[in-house]
Amino acid sequence: MKIQNKFDVPASPEQAWSILLDVPGIVGCVPGAELISREAENVYKGRVSVKLGPVALKFNGTAAIEEADPATRTALIRANGADQQGRGNAGATTTMTVEPSEAGSTVTLDTDLQLSGLVAQYGRASGVINAVSSTIISQFAENLKRQMSATGEAEATDAAAAPSGADRPAQNDNALGGAMVWKIFVNWFRSLFGSSKRS
Repeated sequence: MKIQNKFDVPASPEQAWSILLDVPGIVGCVPGAELISREAENVYKGRVSVKLGPVALKFNGTAAIEEADPATRTALIRANGADQQGRGNAGATTTMTVEPSEAGSTVTLDTDLQLSGLVAQYGRASGVINAVSSTIISQFAENLKRQMSATGEAEATDAAAAPSGADRPAQNDNALGGAMVWKIFVNWFRSLFGSSKRS
């Protein structure tokens, strides 16, 4: 099943790209997602809870960022998960692209979704996958915007409270820049199992 989703992010493409690839920093924005551990570089183990119609499913699985090209701001992510009650498996290959837009950036997720076992039967119900994934992506985008807004306000408050001019202690530019990026990072994954517009 091929599915596509798009959502806007109130940040430059470069900022959005960095934030979206920071799985530990944004997993809390994804409804039903829980990060368990980092298995290796760009490989994460997690748990995802989702309802398909009247059926509540909980998947344990892994997601790996296999390719990431900052020049084109395109990434390839693969995810695999198994339902905790043995009702089937889900796998997804997603290409994420970040492009400039009037809102800041537009993120496009093109997903090839595979379901097996009873999970596949639940998912074949008319419109269930599309409706569920559309809701999840919408909630994720809103949560991400709120998180980014809160981070920006906190940085503005810190900047206003900091000493200025000659009173400000000298700091290494790279260290300061790194701290700001990390602060944004600290403040995706569920989208890998679905999205909104069927191709």
